[in-house]
Amino acid sequence: MATRTASGLTADAAARVIAKAVTTRRPRPRYTAGRDAALVTRLTRLLPDRTLDRILAANLRRHHAK
Repeated sequence: MATRTASGLTADAAARVIAKAVTTRRPRPRYTAGRDAALVTRLTRLLPDRTLDRILAANLRRHHAK
């Protein structure tokens, strides 16, 4: 988990995305923050919902304390 936290999106970077979303004249329906979110957005176009859910659940399971 520490390696994911170190390589994750900083609070400042996330704040910039949020600020852009709330201040733009014609906001997009969705904004992504970070590489992981952009990858998931692309995968939603390629994979069925159930397959994507399994992939995301498996990724979350790796980080869950046993």
